[in-house]
Amino acid sequence: MIVSAAWVLPISGPPIRDGAVRVRDARIVEVAPRDEIVAAHPSEEVADHPGCTLLPGLVNAHTHLALTVLGGVVPPAPFPEWIGRVARAIRALTPDDLAASATLGAHRCIASGTTTVGDIVYTPESVTLAEDAGLAGAFFWEVLGIDPAAIGERLERAGYPAAPTRDDDHIRFGLSPHSPYTSGPGLSSALHALAPTHGALFAVHLAESPAEIEFVRDGSGPLADVASRTAPDFEPAGVSPIRYLHELGALDDAIAVHCAEATGDDVPLLAGHARGVVVCPRSNAYLHVGPAPVEALARAGVRLALGTDSLASNSDLDLFAEARALAGIAPALSAERIVRTMTLEGATMLGLAGVTGSIESGARADIALFRTPASDDPYPALLKTAGRHTVQGVMSAGVWRVLDGQPTSPSHYLDVAVRKAAARAAAAVA
Repeated sequence: MIVSAAWVLPISGPPIRDGAVRVRDARIVEVAPRDEIVAAHPSEEVADHPGCTLLPGLVNAHTHLALTVLGGVVPPAPFPEWIGRVARAIRALTPDDLAASATLGAHRCIASGTTTVGDIVYTPESVTLAEDAGLAGAFFWEVLGIDPAAIGERLERAGYPAAPTRDDDHIRFGLSPHSPYTSGPGLSSALHALAPTHGALFAVHLAESPAEIEFVRDGSGPLADVASRTAPDFEPAGVSPIRYLHELGALDDAIAVHCAEATGDDVPLLAGHARGVVVCPRSNAYLHVGPAPVEALARAGVRLALGTDSLASNSDLDLFAEARALAGIAPALSAERIVRTMTLEGATMLGLAGVTGSIESGARADIALFRTPASDDPYPALLKTAGRHTVQGVMSAGVWRVLDGQPTSPSHYLDVAVRKAAARAAAAVA
């Protein structure tokens, strides 16, 4: 099949006006001007999308799809107040609730043009459910509040793979100690050391709120009570959370999520040690924190990716809406750089460069088409207008998941399960 559009943005190469992508099975085999590809393959089916921009499927580098049912359950609030209420809501969810929520989240990602996620998971079913919906990604098992000696048993009980066993290339696994205030130094260091032995990535929520800064520095503030239960070996560090993780040796190759309260002294540490930073500007605004020093991070050479976080702290999973929020807090970033954060840079951070996040021969056939106004510069036009309501088509692994703006696999069968899960969560925080 040949798919054409007014503009094709390979990301790994320059834009192609009146371009096309040729797909065979689940892979991209060619990207070039439309006339050139059609002339070379006159018998192939051609799907033309005039008035559209075609780019790689988007990479939402930080999500909690299993919390999708919490949308609207906890209203915007300062972080310490919000996290206590969300924890109660999560405890009210059953395994079936989490499965329905993860499935709904996967469908909503696909519907807005996202084909790859960096997802925090709580059960192994979440990986299968996301993959069945068409998502690629890295899936991070979140571990907190346990004795480091119990990690192996806990991961085995959770169904975490003891070693890479998959033959495909579009799924990665990861470990996450959640944060410095929920996982003490012993657990954070142990998980960081364990990740490479599993061929796994390592991610951590870091410098997300002023309360976290206060706790790591002084051992005081509104997060101290949580930490007393989940991180009993913590001692006040007298430094920022980012330096604290660095001094533990756990910042090396870490995916640092949020960094909304990163300081000028933190930026060189992130540039020199972290795998990259995932920024979630609308989630930070929801929780009355941040914004992250994105322009300083970019100037320092930090790899940046973009995430929506969960619907517990956001209004939707539309990554282009997140991108416009990013442009608002980092006006010096070009539209092209912002689109890179939500495609190739995100894929690279998740260990999936060459598989997804760019349109090139051999990559997975993950593409998104957005209706866009005519323009001589496709990046600003895309950033200004693209989103869930301008999606024309979404393909992942060579399969159309959205056509003519409509999902090819309806998700209404989830409605009853989702309503019950949301009601349970809402009752827990009422």
